[in-house]
This record gives sequence, C-alpha cells and structure tokens, in this order.
Amino acid sequence: MSGRWTATRAVLLVLALGLFLRLWAAARLPTDFDEPVYVQAGLDYAERMRAGDWAGIIDYPLNREHPPLVKLMYGAAALTLDERAGLATLRPLARTVSALFGALAVGLLALFDPLAGGLLAVHTIAVKYTSQAYLEAIPALAALAAVLAMQRSRQRRDRWFWFSALALGLTAAGKFNYLVILFPLAYLILWEMRPPWRDVLLYALVALLTFVLLDPTLWHDPLGRLRAQLFFHAAYAQSSRVELAGLPWYQPLRWLSSSMPGQWHPAVFFYRGFDGLMFLLALAGLPYAWRQRRWVVVWLVAGVLVLLLWPTKWPQYTLTVTPAVCLAAAGTLRQLWQGLQSQTILMDALHDLLPRPSRAVWVALAAVAVLLAAATLANELKQATEARGWSHYTTANSPLPSDTVWDLDRTPDGGMVLGTARGAAVWTPPAEGRREGSWMLFDRANSGLAHDTVNAVLAAPDGTLWFGTDAGLSRYADRTWRTFTAADGDLPGRQVRALDWGHDGSLWVGADGGLARYAGGQWTAYTTANSGLVNDFVMAVATAPGPEGEVVWVATVEGISRFDPARNVWQSYTAENSGLSWDGVADILVDSRGRVWAATLGGGLDRLDGDRWQVYRVINSSLPYNLVMTLAELEPGVIWLGTAQGMYAGGALTRFDGAHWRTWTGEGSGYSGAEASALARDRDGRLWIGTLTAGVEVYELPVAP
Repeated sequence: MSGRWTATRAVLLVLALGLFLRLWAAARLPTDFDEPVYVQAGLDYAERMRAGDWAGIIDYPLNREHPPLVKLMYGAAALTLDERAGLATLRPLARTVSALFGALAVGLLALFDPLAGGLLAVHTIAVKYTSQAYLEAIPALAALAAVLAMQRSRQRRDRWFWFSALALGLTAAGKFNYLVILFPLAYLILWEMRPPWRDVLLYALVALLTFVLLDPTLWHDPLGRLRAQLFFHAAYAQSSRVELAGLPWYQPLRWLSSSMPGQWHPAVFFYRGFDGLMFLLALAGLPYAWRQRRWVVVWLVAGVLVLLLWPTKWPQYTLTVTPAVCLAAAGTLRQLWQGLQSQTILMDALHDLLPRPSRAVWVALAAVAVLLAAATLANELKQATEARGWSHYTTANSPLPSDTVWDLDRTPDGGMVLGTARGAAVWTPPAEGRREGSWMLFDRANSGLAHDTVNAVLAAPDGTLWFGTDAGLSRYADRTWRTFTAADGDLPGRQVRALDWGHDGSLWVGADGGLARYAGGQWTAYTTANSGLVNDFVMAVATAPGPEGEVVWVATVEGISRFDPARNVWQSYTAENSGLSWDGVADILVDSRGRVWAATLGGGLDRLDGDRWQVYRVINSSLPYNLVMTLAELEPGVIWLGTAQGMYAGGALTRFDGAHWRTWTGEGSGYSGAEASALARDRDGRLWIGTLTAGVEVYELPVAP
C-alpha cells in the first residue's frame, strides 16, 4: 500500500509540474505564427454554433487542410465569452485549453512511467507548443493514449484494444502528422500480439469511423475533401514558405538535440531546458530499450526518419516522437542510477566530499540575491519608461473587428481607415474636449463590402473609401456602396491586394491576376498576357511623377515592374537581371526624393540606385530581419519599415534615415513585437502600426530619433 501511495504521489507531482509550466507558458509566451489562424477559426465556429448553422460548420472554408476538431474545441470555449470577443480575448482561453490537454498527456505518461512523465513535463518544445493555441496538445494526448492502451492490451484483446482504436481515430481527427504512431502500433499488433486478421480489420474500421465522426469537414464529400487535405500537405511541403525558411534536411535533429524555446523565450523558460540531454540519453539507451520496450525504439527511429524525409521542418513536428524520447531517456537514467547504487563505496566518498557552506557563504549568496533583485527592479523601471508614448487598439479594448490588420490609410479628415481579417473600420479623431475617437465598422452583414477579409484600403482626396477584399474591390461614397469584381470583367483577379491613387486622379489596383487602372469610369487591365508585367500576382503598387507623366511601380512575387503609361513602356527588375536581392516583394515605395525602395520577402531592404539595387541586409546593416513586410516614408527622407523573423512569430519596427537605424522590438519597449503589416500617421503626427496579431499600435513619435 505504501508503494502504491508513493507511486500515486509521484504521478500527482509530475502532473502538477507539467500543468504549472504549461499554464505559466500560456500566460507569458508571445503570439506565435499560426495562433491567429486557429483562434480565428474558433471564433468563426462559435459564431456558427450560436446560430445553429451546422452546414456552415461542415463547409467552413478556411484552414481546411487540418481537421477541425481542435478548432471546434476552441470554438466551444469561445461560447463562454461575449459574442463580440476577438482574437485577444479568446487566445488566453484557447491556450488554457491547450495547456490542460498537454498536462493530461504528461499525467498519462507518468501513470505508465513516472520518470518519463517528468521528462515530458519539462521538455521545452512540448511545453511551448502545448501551451499555445496550436493544434498539438489534443492529438499528442490521443496518440500517446493509443500506443499505451495497445501496449497494455498486448496479452489479450480486451477493452484496451478497442480504446486504442478510438484513440487512433481521435489522433487523426486532431492532426495528421501524429499518425506516426502507426509504426509502433503496427509493431505491437502484427509482431507481438498477432491477432486474427478479422480483429485487425475491425480495429482499423473503428479507428476510421471515429476519425470520420470527429471530422465534420468530411461529411459532405468524404473522399474529395480527404484527398484535398492530403494533397495540400504534399504541396505545402514544396511551397515558398517552406523554401523561404531554408531549413536543412537534418533540422529535426537540431530541434531534438537542443532546447531552442529556452533561447527564444528566456523569460518563460527560466530553467533553459534539457531537451538535448534527453535526446542524447534516449540514443544512448536504445539498446536497453530494445531489450525492454521494442515498440519505443520502433516509435523513435521510425518517427525521426519521417521527420528527416518530410520537407517541412517546423519544430512542433518533433512532438510526434517526444514521448518516445522521454521513455528511452528514462530507461537510460534508471540504468545509470542502478549502476551508481551498486557503487556504495563511491557514493559514501562523494557524500564526504560534498561542501558544507559556512555562514559567510550564505551571507554572500544573500547579497548576490539582493543585487539580482535590484537589477531586476531597475530593468522593470527602464521598460516602463520605454513604454511611454505607446497605446494599443485590440478587439479586447476597442471596437476593432479583428487583431489581424492588413492595411491602414489616413482619411482626409485626419482619421484612419483600417482593413482587417473580419471587415473594415474607420476611426474618426476625437472632437474638441473629448479624449476618445469614434469608430464605424463595415462587414458583409451591415454594408455592401464584398468580403470580410480586407487586404488593402485607400482614402481618396474626395473622401471616397476603397476596400480591396478577397472577393473584389468595394467603393463607399455618399453612403452608397459599389463593388467591382473579376466576374464582371472589371478586375484581372478576384483577390485585391494593393491600391494606390495616381497623381492624375486614376486608381491603380493590384490583384492576384494582374494590375488594373480605373479612370473616367473605365477599367484597363494589364497582365503578363497583354503587357510587360513580370508576374500576375501583384503585392503592392506605387505611383510617382516621371519624365513624361506618371510612372507606376508594381511589386509582384517574381520581381518588380516599372510602367510608363504615357509611352506604354515596361521595364522589369528581378534578381537575375538587376541585382534585386529577392524576387518576392511585399511592398514598394517611391520616396519624396524619387528613390525607389523595395521590401523583399527574405532578401532585406532594397533601394534602387540607377539601374542597380543597393541592398541592406542583416549581415551588412542594422536591419533586424531580412523579411520586410511594409514600408512608409512618414518623415521626409526617413523610411519606416516593419520586419518579421520569418520562421518564428514576431518582428520589429525600424526607422532608417539613410545613415542611422533605430529598432523597436517586443523587449524593453512599448511595442508588442508583432509583425507590422501597415504603417501610417494620423493628423496629430502619431504613428499607427497595423499588425498581424496584436491589432493596432499607436506611437507618439519623439522629437529626435
């Protein structure tokens, strides 16, 4: 009885440790890359649940490449919140849900092996990705349950056998890459259990039915949608985002052999992590594990091979083998401990050699602790000082419809028009004697907006508002809406991504199918088929005076085009023909001196000097990151830019006057550290920063940089 109580206390202690570390991380980690996507899906599912729109849940069009189970769980959590809850409100709750399931996986492994559970509790990659609003925690728990249940059922086909089948179906309904557990399951079933084929087929059928039942996306077209999901992942592995990351084939070994989250988030992972040591212990213990638990070796080796062969190398993918790493490492530690216990003479000698600190040593340690506390307080005061001048608009503290803001533009009255992932907003400055401005919101439900995803906005000099959406271009003037679409023959593409007002009063529109000009009530389209446009996927447009009239600069995913409409002359700039650092260009700017600047998606910041490009990269300047998202000249001759880390979430805001750089990050300033997607100034000279995850940040610019 005493031994059982000791084991129970060990499990409870490990569970408490795992839960504490995950809740701590959930509260302190910055927003990560895919969190806004999954939280937004949760909000959308909650909206459909409230309306009883079950068809809308089944046919939900976004992020369909992943099964919806976890996002539905986030949606269910959102039902406990107010209907106006946004990303900033749901994200902490979704993280809590994730942390709870992550801790349950720790507790489950501890029930089987308390030492392995303890290792999983502190594993930094496991803590990070099961504490954020990702899709990892639930399928990770289900995968572990499927394997452990089958291991328990090795000697007889009882309820554990069928529980394993249910857990396998739940795993597939959570996230496909956790199906790596098919390798240890196949070993346990076909090599150790060897049941009749009828039982194997029934097991597979139960797992398949569970998967289909828990994946509503498949209900209207099971085979077609499942095929689309699987082909998406194969195509994504070859996508530009994966290529942009540039991770080598052996990158999973780097993730497994180092505690990277401890380096990324030192304020969260105060213990820095032991992931690398665990992996080394696991490798060292493979021979022992082969004698005791062969299925662990099969799981670890097969899982690592899959990680090495699959082109996508994101760190969270290693969670598919993390329990196997912990089990193998735990076996090695037990072997080492047993070896030490057998050396009683050595243990006694070590005990005699252990130092016994004097009172002076303890006084010195206390003095060091006081100095560290004083340094921490000074750092907190410094950060509070740096945070002055910053304010924030999010879904939690304002009517902003979404914390994902794609574009900003100043209105003629000094306000701001914003394009977000859930509609558009117009902010009007406060009247005299009032502190807060007013908001006007537009979406498909209350206006003639073509689509709720608004990628680009433009406030014309006459007060007309233009909104580039995922379903066309919408115009709002004199309280009247009109929409222009590709289906009507107005635009060369469905998705509008860029807008600019020409100096001659014409409107230039960049879409996913080309460039268009609107003048005199008529549309003219320019594509690769009928012009010198370098690529039809237009990311940004900028107009500027030229020698014989207006010149249009067009940024695309394959370079830049310069168009002289008066002479109908096109010129292209690519990495091959002009020295442009990167063909993918997110934004383009012609400054007050006539200089052309290009924000590239991996090559840094480029400036055109004659016919060649001057390139500013991390390696040759103080640019913080080589992925530049947006540009703006907010002061004469001074360029402001938003950059992103690229592979990891977060970015920086930078000011460059041609000689000096100044950068704001999420550390030690009032800036959140989110990726900036748009920049503008209001009538009071304040800098507005639209971000991908943190809404809008407003900064009162200092007099001097």
